Amino acid sequence: MSTLASYDDIRGIAARLVQDQYPGAVAAIIGGSFASGRQTASSDIDLLLLFDYVEYAWRSTIVAEGRTVELFAHDLGTYTYFCRELDAPGGKVPLVMMVIEGENIIASGEHYARLQALARSIHAAGPPALTVVALQMRRYEITTLLEDLVDSRHAGEALAVACRLYEVLADLHLRAAGQWSGGGKHLYRQLHAFDAATAEALDAALRLVASDLEAGQRAYAQLVAGVLAPVGGPLLHGHSLPAPAHWRSAAD
Repeated sequence: MSTLASYDDIRGIAARLVQDQYPGAVAAIIGGSFASGRQTASSDIDLLLLFDYVEYAWRSTIVAEGRTVELFAHDLGTYTYFCRELDAPGGKVPLVMMVIEGENIIASGEHYARLQALARSIHAAGPPALTVVALQMRRYEITTLLEDLVDSRHAGEALAVACRLYEVLADLHLRAAGQWSGGGKHLYRQLHAFDAATAEALDAALRLVASDLEAGQRAYAQLVAGVLAPVGGPLLHGHSLPAPAHWRSAAD
């Protein structure tokens, strides 16, 4: 069983890994749980490697000195593409947060300075505003999920719906306010940092669904009303989503 390692221990493992296997890296940034002080005994080491040039970006999982390491390898060009073209449109920028929150464990130079400036610029710009269609789709999904939850009398089904409703409510609350979102535990952290009261109320509602279904249903109904009110309210009647005309296969 893994023991809770100190940050100095983790830093040492990462530094030896970079020195032995990736000596060409111009920056090596420890991010994730160890960077934020939220690590557990089994936490992975998230390590962003920056090179002067890579033929293509890559990600791999390895074990170093008994500790799982998640590697993310980039140069400035691939990092920029991943952050701006792939991550940012979805409202989540994990690679940006690794650079902002993490520590570079090798000698800093021009490449690291440029990486820091790029990450901070992307983060400061905020996520793209939700399009009208994207907002309508979120309002519709939340409305229908709440109906499913309120109508449910099956504990297992209700909890499955509540889990999904938690995700889309938290994401919409963040995105509608121009805030970056997140996934998994990072979604809760982003929401709590932005609006602690809503984060705690959403957490409590989800727990209630598991322990007292009717109370959980009422709590979710209040949360949905509060999150949807500023963006147009619930949406059912009149919602339409036409498919692109080219989505067609030849008939058999």
